[in-house]
Amino acid sequence: MPKLLSVDVLWRILLSLAVILYPAPGVSADVEPVPRIVLIGFSGALSGVSEDLGKSLANAAEMALAEANRLQLRVSGQRVAFRLLRYDDRDDPATAMEVARQMLQAGVVAVVGTANSNTSEAVAKLYSDAGVALISPAASATALSERGYTSFFRLIDHDEHAGQFLGHYVVRDMKLRRLAVIDNGSMYGVGVASSFFSQVRANGATIVMRDRISYASNLPQLVRRLRLRGTEALFFGGYAAQAAQLAQTLRHEGGGMRLLMASSGVVGASFLIAARNGANGTVAIESGVPAAEMAGWRRFEHEYQQRFGLHLHGLTPFAYDAAQVAVAAVRQADSLDSRRIVQALRRISFRGLTGVVAFDAKGNPRNPLLSISEVRDQRWVPLRTIDVRHGGTLKPGGS
Repeated sequence: MPKLLSVDVLWRILLSLAVILYPAPGVSADVEPVPRIVLIGFSGALSGVSEDLGKSLANAAEMALAEANRLQLRVSGQRVAFRLLRYDDRDDPATAMEVARQMLQAGVVAVVGTANSNTSEAVAKLYSDAGVALISPAASATALSERGYTSFFRLIDHDEHAGQFLGHYVVRDMKLRRLAVIDNGSMYGVGVASSFFSQVRANGATIVMRDRISYASNLPQLVRRLRLRGTEALFFGGYAAQAAQLAQTLRHEGGGMRLLMASSGVVGASFLIAARNGANGTVAIESGVPAAEMAGWRRFEHEYQQRFGLHLHGLTPFAYDAAQVAVAAVRQADSLDSRRIVQALRRISFRGLTGVVAFDAKGNPRNPLLSISEVRDQRWVPLRTIDVRHGGTLKPGGS
C-alpha cells in the first residue's frame, strides 16, 4: 500500500502550483512580449564644418521616433519600437557610400538623409536598388529627382524653383540691379546659383561677377573687389557654415552689400548666432512656411531645446517630419518590408510639423511652398510665402 503524503508536504506542493499557475498581484497573466526593434537610419555630417547641421537633423529624427515609441505601435500585430541608427557620413560622397552599405547590412527599413545633394547623389541608386527609402530633409539639387531613383524622397523643394523665385523677388521687389553670383562648387551650390543667375539676367539685372569659392578663399579680398564694382548684393550658393563667415565679411568690407541665400537652411537661430550682427540684411528663400507659422512649432522648439539644448537649424523641422513620415509609411504598409514602405510613401499624405507631407511621382513635395525672409535686428522676419505649384504669393508681408 503506497505511503500517504503528510498534510505539510501536500500544502507545500499546492503552494508551488499556485505560484506557477497564478501570477502575483499586479502582474498580467499575458506578459507583453519584448517589442521588435525597427531600425531607421540617419546619414549626415556629425563631424566637421557641417557638424551642427547634421546633429540638429539627427536630434530631430530621434525626437520623432521617441514620440512614436510612446504610442506602443504594432505592425502586423506585433509590438515594435523604432531606433535611430546614426552614421556620420562627413558630407563626403565616398564615406556616404560606405555608410549606406553598413546600414543596409544592419537591416534598416528606411533612411533619413542625407544632409546634402552630393552625398544623396552618391547613395541614391544604392538605396533604390535595395528598395529602401531615402528620405532627405536637406538635399535640394534639382537633378536628384530627374535620375529615376525609385526610392528617393525629399521634403524640401528643389533649387530651380528657389533660384527662380528669389531672383524675381530681388529684382522686381527689392529693386536691386548690380549683383554678384558665387557658388561653392557643390552640386547644390552650382545648381541653385545657375537658377538664380538665369532669373536675374532675364529680369534685366547686371551680373558683375560669376565666380566660385572654397573654404580657403580670401573672402575679404573678394568682397573688396565686389564693392569696387558697385555690387549691391551677393548671392551665395553654398552651405550655412561658410555663409556665416561671408556675412561677417560683408559687414566689415562690403559697404552695405547684402547677402542673398537659397535652400541652405540659414533661416534659423544657428545662422544668427554664427553670423552675429553680420546677419542683418541677409535675405533668404527656404522651403515651407516660416517656422512660427508651423502648427505645433512652439511645442517642438521647447521640447527640442529641453532635450538637446542646441540651437535649431532652419532644416531641422524637415528632419523631424522625415522620421515621422517614415513611421507613418510603416504603419500604412503594416509591414517591415522596405519595398512595401516605399510603395506606401508614394501614396502617403501625412500632416506633419512642416505641413502636409506628400510626394509626387519623382519624390518631390507634391505641393511645395517657399518662404522669403530677411534678418532685421538679429531676427528673421517673413516677407513672402509662395505657392510654387500655382506660381503665386500666398501671403505678402514686410515693408
